[in-house]
Amino acid sequence: MVLSVDSRLNDAVIPPCVLAGLVEIGQREGLEVTGWCAGTGVTPAQLVTSESIKVSFRQAATILRRAVRAMPGRPLGMEIGRRDVLLTYGILGVAMQSCATGAEALVVGLELQLAAGSLIDVNAEVIGAELVLSLHERAPEPELVTFLCEDVFCSTLLLVRSVFGADTSPKYIELVYPQPTYERQYRYFFGCPVRFDGYANRMVFDSSVLTDTLPTHHEPTRAVAVEACRRLLDLDGPRPDIIVAIEALLSQNLRQPVTMAEVAKHLHVTERTLRRQLTDAGESFSAVRNRVRERRATFLLRKSTMTVDAISREVGFTDAREFRRAYIRWTGNIPTHQRRKS
Repeated sequence: MVLSVDSRLNDAVIPPCVLAGLVEIGQREGLEVTGWCAGTGVTPAQLVTSESIKVSFRQAATILRRAVRAMPGRPLGMEIGRRDVLLTYGILGVAMQSCATGAEALVVGLELQLAAGSLIDVNAEVIGAELVLSLHERAPEPELVTFLCEDVFCSTLLLVRSVFGADTSPKYIELVYPQPTYERQYRYFFGCPVRFDGYANRMVFDSSVLTDTLPTHHEPTRAVAVEACRRLLDLDGPRPDIIVAIEALLSQNLRQPVTMAEVAKHLHVTERTLRRQLTDAGESFSAVRNRVRERRATFLLRKSTMTVDAISREVGFTDAREFRRAYIRWTGNIPTHQRRKS
């Protein structure tokens, strides 16, 4: 299924927090979670354990769709959204909790919302005495809208309650989809009227929350957490998901370099398709592989005491002289130049 011609849907900018939660649920229940990731370029292990990997909307939607189909008829979005605030919002939650007022927290949350890993966009506006948080799909995903709304609204309310108290509730919630069989769980968790088959997906609070002082305010923590969120969202700019997937795979196999054919097999595409995707991204397989090797070699030269010969083997060269020549091509300097710089 083609989601959109919008190339932004293929940019790997989304931390896999939500996906990791689903994979962990599936693993606990003995489901075959590997199939959820087939053809996406990422693995369940990467989603759960990697601190650096990010995915595109296309990748995430594919995995989410398969997970929802594997566990039908249950409040999966609520299960993910009701986890601990650090699991649902991560470092963004810390940043928002540390703000001075509700209004400042809202500005931070809206600016850096991608850091929470959601696949649906949050907008906010004040209408009279109400603060209206509305959700908007990035691409039409009828199978996922229930999950996405449950996740964001549950995690948002959890964050609000972590600051203002467990008895805090919205004034009401409106949702575009039909009432699910577990509707009672909505009313129990949200503690407010919930309207289904509505015209919009929105959660409404009293606007006074914007002027309230946050008891968890701590400016140094806020500054550090905001900067961490910005780093998480990649200051170098988004990259196509196929490039991120290939780099991740190559990084895991540097000592015994994999071929382009092996990468294509791992990604469940033909070698011809992989070459075309690389061309579309303005890349070549050798350029990506060399970048991964150079990045790892430079790190080891600067941060370790390994010999140049050992580093050459670490990044997949059997001949240290070949590594030295390659490093000069990549950087314009001999390997020991980096060691002197450190």
